[in-house]
Amino acid sequence: MTKISDKLWNRAGEMRVPLTGAFELLPICNLNCKMCYVRKSPAEVEQLGGLIPAGQWLDWARQARDAGMLYPLLTGGEPFVRQDFFEIYAGMQEMGLQISINSNGTLITEEIAKWLGKHRPVRINITLYGGSEQTYENLCGNGDAFRRVHQSVEWLRQYGVPVKFNASITPENVHDLTSMMEFAKSVGSPIQVATYMFPPIRRDESMIGQNHRLSPEEAGHARVEADWLQSEPEWFMGQAARYRTFVPLEEALQQAKETGEPKAMGCRAGRCSFWLDWQGNIANCGMYPSVKFPMKNQSFADAWKQVVEQTEAVRFASVCTTCPNYRLCHPCIAMVYNETGILDGRPEYLCRMNAASAKYYQEYARQLPEYQHIAEQIPFEPAEGCSLEDIG
Repeated sequence: MTKISDKLWNRAGEMRVPLTGAFELLPICNLNCKMCYVRKSPAEVEQLGGLIPAGQWLDWARQARDAGMLYPLLTGGEPFVRQDFFEIYAGMQEMGLQISINSNGTLITEEIAKWLGKHRPVRINITLYGGSEQTYENLCGNGDAFRRVHQSVEWLRQYGVPVKFNASITPENVHDLTSMMEFAKSVGSPIQVATYMFPPIRRDESMIGQNHRLSPEEAGHARVEADWLQSEPEWFMGQAARYRTFVPLEEALQQAKETGEPKAMGCRAGRCSFWLDWQGNIANCGMYPSVKFPMKNQSFADAWKQVVEQTEAVRFASVCTTCPNYRLCHPCIAMVYNETGILDGRPEYLCRMNAASAKYYQEYARQLPEYQHIAEQIPFEPAEGCSLEDIG
């Protein structure tokens, strides 16, 4: 049965209504994670013009609401670094907006948790970076952050603030995968595990195809392990059955046509979602803004119209769309460009990561006695695209 929320999102996409938008309030963060795609120091921010004041963010939010926005996401950097965060948050809530927050969870005091309990967000998305102080120290440069996150979560639970976890998996914390998932289960919160780390070209344009991350084979294995640890057997068997159709890479490349129809962007970006970066530029996507321009001296309505028109003209990666594994890999324009530096490149990291996933889905599924009997009866269903809140 189709959910009402699904109908709302589908209708917004059809009508090109900006139902959701990320408000990237700052790139500053109190942690220094090795794979971060946006972080800058306060000194760097000042050199680039400083932070946009709260009043301007609220003006843009008001205009976006009038254009149809209902679900803003406040993100960063670390939003709670801003002294005027609560002014921005409260102002948006007074507009009737349903707000979500992305945070690393380390700056949330009991007083803040209590305030959020009285001014409840849809949820706060907390990214976990490890299962111990040592892991946080190795990856983020701050071992005490581990304790702070756990304490923050207890306070948020105490005051009734909904929490969802994201987990960004890297060489430093892959061994903590089980403990992070057990922690999420122990506090009754969902967790979404990301084993693919985007190359941080927003932070450093020279980082095409690079990041501090797992090898593609390790990322594929970790993805399957995460699914194994938290999924119902029936869902896992379905996923394994779908990946039985994965064509080995050499054969897939031979089957792929040399020329093909370039693909339009198929996600929500530029159709019912937008990204406002910390410098006041509106874009269709935060990870690769294929459409981006300053908001200065124009209304949100006019800017959104341009985003929609220009997004519809974007085409990319015919080399992927002709590949027999396309519906399994599900590459997006951000992945293709960040991995290759061009719009029609082959993102080899993704190819290898999905090849590893295909292998490990079969290995894990064989542990389920009923798998071989029903695997071939399960229909293929393409994966969902990412949402704003998946980016931690």
